[in-house]
Amino acid sequence: MRERIEARLAFFILVLDIIVTLGCLWVASQLRLYLEFGREITSAQTALPWVLYLAVAILWTIIFGLLGPHRRILRSSLVEAIGWLVASLALAALTFAGMLYLSLRDVSRLQFLYFAGLNLSTLVLIHIGIRFYLHRRTPQTLHRRVLVVGEASTAERLAETFATPRWSGMLVAGYVHATADPKIALPYLGVVQATPDLVKVHQIDEVIFALSPEEHALVAHISLELLQQPVMVHMIPDVIDLAFARTPVEQVGGIPLISLREPALTYPQRVLKRLFDLTASSLLLLLLAPLMLVIALRIRLESPGPIFFLQERLGEQGRRFRMLKFRSMYEHAEQRWQEVVTHDADGRVIYKLADDPRVTPFGRVLRRSSLDELPQLINVLRGEMSLVGPRPEVPVVAADYEPWQWQRFRVPPGMTGWWQINGRSHRPMHLHTEDDLYYIQNYSFFLDLQILLKTISVVLQGKGAF
Repeated sequence: MRERIEARLAFFILVLDIIVTLGCLWVASQLRLYLEFGREITSAQTALPWVLYLAVAILWTIIFGLLGPHRRILRSSLVEAIGWLVASLALAALTFAGMLYLSLRDVSRLQFLYFAGLNLSTLVLIHIGIRFYLHRRTPQTLHRRVLVVGEASTAERLAETFATPRWSGMLVAGYVHATADPKIALPYLGVVQATPDLVKVHQIDEVIFALSPEEHALVAHISLELLQQPVMVHMIPDVIDLAFARTPVEQVGGIPLISLREPALTYPQRVLKRLFDLTASSLLLLLLAPLMLVIALRIRLESPGPIFFLQERLGEQGRRFRMLKFRSMYEHAEQRWQEVVTHDADGRVIYKLADDPRVTPFGRVLRRSSLDELPQLINVLRGEMSLVGPRPEVPVVAADYEPWQWQRFRVPPGMTGWWQINGRSHRPMHLHTEDDLYYIQNYSFFLDLQILLKTISVVLQGKGAF
């Protein structure tokens, strides 16, 4: 629940601490030049090698990771949090001093003292500022609206727990049950079966199921329907559930909770994936800019209409965005969709045809080479897509999804993915989901790299693209 948000905040604070520390190290070298203390020194003597900056970053990350001052600022008292920060900085500075003694003895002692003093004063002020901001002006990301699906007494108990400082920002918006309990002041929002609609209407962030074991089948059904919405799902388990639980069991006011919808990617995995996407998409856009310009000019000369084709797609958690592609069809091709639509043996619509008459001659070249998808690098840069992931789905296709198929939206959609390198357009869209779920269940950064390398081979061979 809120722990996930606090973990992200703690990670952000740790990164900020390391960046500020490196900044203090550089400023200290400048101060040594201009403050008239000690013997005269040149700029060459105060300049530090980049290896030393790297060593400081690693050293501070290890010590802060072990002692955790970036985590304590969120929950501990101010005095305790600052105490742990000072202790962490003292240990890091002493370790750094020992490292300098054994390696770079030419570093000025005054320069080291300036660095230690700046690092201490700056980080203390930053942590106090973060503490003030979090406790006086709770950011919107910490406001979580909770819906309890179960008895009113359980909802009331949870509401009392969330009213404590430890759970600041958590709010029970109401409860749903077969009937309302007039003794409970919490809002009664409706019956259990209406939970998916109530989540949308009341902008719920967390759903807690507190139903009897006999109703677990209903919990499973509603949980699948909730996959279509960006909401976390938890359940109060019975003794058997606790014995076989494979997800972390969290205590809320003495009530155990099991999360039914854990994030598909851990936060470090998500950060690494995003950093790689930002770096790679930026470099690719720069390198491929001349080629994209030539493609744009050719599209403009071949047929009237816009250069880019924008289509609404569904991304992570079903969020809608406009996906960019180079236009490969004649203008107003979407209005002619009914002319070419076909169905498979099961009656499902086939949305891509090998001999689609709406595709321009140059458009066929773009599709076979997948060059029509290059503008999606902009979607990656904007965070709407990733380089690797499930294909962003068309809303009209997702409307026919079974509830379990919505699990493919648990990660950012990608320009390429597991299904693209294992069949591409030869396989109907409704068969992609199993490949996407395989990717999600087996995700790793190295799997992403493997898919990217295999994609190059598949594209060069031109298999399954039309």
